[in-house]
Amino acid sequence: MDTDGTPSPTTASASGLDPDRVLVLGDALLPPGVGRSTGARVIADDLAASTGRGADVTVVPWSSSGPGGVDAGLGLDTSTYDVVLLAVPDAAVLGRAPSHVVLGVTAVIDAVRPGIDRAAVVVVALPAGAERGFLAAAVQASGPGIVALAVDGGPGARPRVIEVLHAVLAEQRARADSPQGHREGPQDEQRRYEALDRLGIIDTPGEERFDRIVDGMRRLFRTRGAAINFLPEGRQWTKSGTWNASGDTALEDSFCRTTVTGPGPMVVGDAWHDAGGLPRNAIRFYAGYPIETLDGVRVGAVCVFDPTPRNELSVEVDLLRDFAVLARTELYR
Repeated sequence: MDTDGTPSPTTASASGLDPDRVLVLGDALLPPGVGRSTGARVIADDLAASTGRGADVTVVPWSSSGPGGVDAGLGLDTSTYDVVLLAVPDAAVLGRAPSHVVLGVTAVIDAVRPGIDRAAVVVVALPAGAERGFLAAAVQASGPGIVALAVDGGPGARPRVIEVLHAVLAEQRARADSPQGHREGPQDEQRRYEALDRLGIIDTPGEERFDRIVDGMRRLFRTRGAAINFLPEGRQWTKSGTWNASGDTALEDSFCRTTVTGPGPMVVGDAWHDAGGLPRNAIRFYAGYPIETLDGVRVGAVCVFDPTPRNELSVEVDLLRDFAVLARTELYR
């Protein structure tokens, strides 16, 4: 548990579409005196302010990132992240020979590397010291896809790292082979089923906290229907919904089944005139956004829908993502 009372690891999201995903190993860049949940939110907000996109930031304590990898130790699916940021603590550097520091940091990189996307970049933030120039150069030269920098302590450290993250993400997005592009396709369905099993949400009774989210969506988007849906094997299951949304729905009648095939919003102005093979039922307008686990596995969707068609461009899809993040937060309470 961190000082916020939140189990580690923890993920925080900043508003905005097309979010960047960053996995932070270590607490060294968090503001002093805050827990990981607050610290993750600060980094996410800083990154989003810099890029103009959304951000999902997961923070893992440094003690969990040693040899053996975070995949096995914490159950994280590290393949969903664009950048892994190693916030190396002072304790890993002070009083140690430079060669031992380099070996220790590269051991962490080697432990994490097998699980991350092939195009992901590892950024290493080393604490300042007499040998910081040598350490950064040696770590960066230790393998491909590594960017290392030395940062001074104090309030200037995080902005410098955010600047580097911004540059790394921009360079990634300019390439055809990028982790962002790899996320565009459907995820393996078995990953979704296993994630839902771990969450233990399917077939649970209705809860007011989810009902409040659904009611907020319905009111904000002024639709007859709104729902929080999950996609276990062979069916759609509604945790909370209004108008034509409750319990189990056959997959052939599910719009959310299509929503979870991609990482972003799905908006259908008039399903009766859509050539994409969507269900033909009482729902004509539909807008949904995937609900993801803390580590980015798409398990369901928040959605609003109506029997009356609408202009697709009138939908504020960034607000839909905010509701999806709210639903994810409730899954982990």
